[in-house]
Amino acid sequence: MRKLSWGKVGHKIAPILLIAGLAGCDLPSSMLAYIPTIPTLPALPVLSALWPETGGGECAVVSPKALKQVNWARVPQVNMRIRNNEFEPMIVQMTQGWPYTFTISNRDDRVHVFNAAKFLKSIATVRLTIDGKRQDNTCITRIIIPANATAEMQMVAAQDGHFEFEDNWLPPSSFISSGADGVIIIEERRTPQRN
Repeated sequence: MRKLSWGKVGHKIAPILLIAGLAGCDLPSSMLAYIPTIPTLPALPVLSALWPETGGGECAVVSPKALKQVNWARVPQVNMRIRNNEFEPMIVQMTQGWPYTFTISNRDDRVHVFNAAKFLKSIATVRLTIDGKRQDNTCITRIIIPANATAEMQMVAAQDGHFEFEDNWLPPSSFISSGADGVIIIEERRTPQRN
């Protein structure tokens, strides 16, 4: 049997191997013969550098003077729960300019990811704790929530808009997506009109 080189076959079977690997499928025995000719893929820590949790761009901020006036014990609470691989509620509404405490409780026995890059960049995250541990970085693109743990954000809804979120390790712009698990709507803050 002639051994095929990566150049002749690799570009044709690499997508099949990638999709099968990500889906957890077994490869047909006829495909297994090509695996030794394919270069080794980099380790996961290297791949994670392609979409770091601290993704590029700036996050929204609120002035320290304004934050001093916030009584975090009295701000509106947004409570989200993950159970049986589903987020509840799937639609969350907020008002631009208001402070909130946003809690996500993972009640499953596996890790979930709150992947919402546009939302997390459009809010001013003042404090983030995951499983009771305060996080140093608050300018993030996703929150990884361990099994049976809770993530809590003290935040200000700085920018209005519709923001989708999903339970996915891949960046939101990736070609592999199961679709949105929900949406967060931050309504524009309207100033009263004077007559």
